[in-house]
Amino acid sequence: MKKIKKFEIPMNQVIDTGPSEIVEKFLDVSEIENEKNHSLVRIDINMIEYPLFTKSTSKKKNQIIRYFFNRSKEAYIQVNPTSGDYIPGELEERVFIALLKIMRDKRYNNMFYTTISEILTNMGIAQDSFKGFYGRISKALIRLSQTSYTFKNSLYSNKIKGIIEEQINTNIMNIHMISVKQAQESEKELFTDRRIKEVIKVSISEHFYDNIIRKGYLVYDSQLLLSMDNPITRALYMLINKLRFNRMYIKVLSINLIKRIPLSENIQKIGRTIKVIEKSCQELKKMNLIESYTVIKNSKWMESEFEFYFNESHNELKQTYFYDDKNHFDNLLITHTDSGVDLKNDGNHHFEAVKAETVDRIPTNEKLEEILKVLPSKARELKTLPKVIKDGIRQYGFEHIKFVAEYIKVQKVSNIRSYMIQALSKGWAEEYILQQKNNTSEKAKSVNLKLLEIDSDILKEKEPDEDKRLEVKNFWDISSLEIKSEIEKDAYKDYIIMCGVEGKIQKMAFSAAKDKIIKDYLMKNLSKYTAEEVKKVESIPFEKLYTENIEIIQSSSAEKSKNEKLEIVKEKAKEVTEINTAEEAKNIEITKIYKNMSMFQLDLLDLLEGENIKEVNKIIRLLGITKFFEGELGKLYLVLEYNEEEESIIKIKALI
Repeated sequence: MKKIKKFEIPMNQVIDTGPSEIVEKFLDVSEIENEKNHSLVRIDINMIEYPLFTKSTSKKKNQIIRYFFNRSKEAYIQVNPTSGDYIPGELEERVFIALLKIMRDKRYNNMFYTTISEILTNMGIAQDSFKGFYGRISKALIRLSQTSYTFKNSLYSNKIKGIIEEQINTNIMNIHMISVKQAQESEKELFTDRRIKEVIKVSISEHFYDNIIRKGYLVYDSQLLLSMDNPITRALYMLINKLRFNRMYIKVLSINLIKRIPLSENIQKIGRTIKVIEKSCQELKKMNLIESYTVIKNSKWMESEFEFYFNESHNELKQTYFYDDKNHFDNLLITHTDSGVDLKNDGNHHFEAVKAETVDRIPTNEKLEEILKVLPSKARELKTLPKVIKDGIRQYGFEHIKFVAEYIKVQKVSNIRSYMIQALSKGWAEEYILQQKNNTSEKAKSVNLKLLEIDSDILKEKEPDEDKRLEVKNFWDISSLEIKSEIEKDAYKDYIIMCGVEGKIQKMAFSAAKDKIIKDYLMKNLSKYTAEEVKKVESIPFEKLYTENIEIIQSSSAEKSKNEKLEIVKEKAKEVTEINTAEEAKNIEITKIYKNMSMFQLDLLDLLEGENIKEVNKIIRLLGITKFFEGELGKLYLVLEYNEEEESIIKIKALI
């Protein structure tokens, strides 16, 4: 491990600005790396990743804290308290968790009404203690609404799938205290209980709310979080749960944990700070939220690391939280109606937007029933099949799963559940789905009618997606093993980036669906590799290209034996020996249906043997990309056109 020098550890900076002081802390880390039915809450990624609530017990009035995420100070968060007040701390964090729970109970509307009594109940405070908390909760609510946060190149937004690269000034939420006299007509019913003297109208700020109703959140048990008396334990638990994703083991530098929680960075007291984290680790172990942990001191405490270990039950619990919350939210989306409160910011327009984006991926019982009707009748006897179907709808969408069900019925398979899992992961039904989609369009129907009339122009028409798929297939067929290996590595890296983490589960998933993932990756990135191939074309020896094409033909003719393939190659080579000069190559014209591009290229290689190797090589490679070539080669004029499963043309004429 690189030795960390004392002067490299950034210390807190306190700048005297008169009535206010700014404490600058460097968070020198990478950029953004129960009671099921009632207590689960969605917590925005930013609130887990960043120290929006201080853990310090020595807060000062008017103290502004700025957390930096790089040495150039271009990415940071600044917490600004209202004049004469403190920044949010432990109490405000607990109040906010309770408000997230209440928002869930209020059907995730962005604007909702509550009372201090309801907040205290959700915080787990005994009713006979309410009286002593009313004033403190009121102050905490005001602090939450009046504290402003400045995010510069640091605020994560799921809507754009990344960090907002600009300065954002926002608070966490807005509140409005309403008495009986101040209530509007539509709010009068909130005071039917005469003991209620005041209600609180709460609105979560849009940047945070948008992450909560989309996928910029993690799910936690609010009762579990609020049962943790130590705020450091709570912050550590939420942070390592995010960092590990589904991994059973993670190792984190102690200084990273210290800066993210955050705790004191004083170098002289670093050992004591690590003891504080270790105490929280012991609490998490007692609560069975981690399996075990170890502290590795290395040469100095500043270079120490924490190792955290988990087991399968931790992943199962995390997955259960996610699906229970997702099912609850999906049901809200399905049954969502206007709240009856005619307010611009009541949250309904957000719900409608999310519903429009996700409706095809919400696994309702009606959708399940419709798919079961398509499958063979014995599918209803399989108790584990509904879960496979619902998970498939979440991942691929209802329409896709319905087409796969039709494909399974056509195939008349015996093991329906296993076949469906394989068909989804390996893309077995892709061609069928493409064909069915084409058949439902008016254009496809018109094309099919004209095909019956053998219209040659229509025969050449294809849907854009189909053309791209054929292009990908042809490119893959002619690619060398070296290129295929490179593409597979790139596709894997892209897949891991989408997953957000690399572990055993991700590797297994990639291996199971490798062919489909690579094809999907090439659909988006084919131009990158075709451009590289054109650049490389003059540097590849002719003999190597010829050998590779022989190998491709041998491997692609699965229905013939190895000896039969060799005989075909020998016969072809024998025929071509008669045509190896420009004079002998006059007026050659071949019109033939080729099984694949490799066969077409091999014929061409044979016919052009003896010509300039580099030029022939260039034409062969370009054909793999463009499917057509017309031009001169030495003393020959060539017209070459490859058509998938149709007649391809090779015309070679000697120039006079």
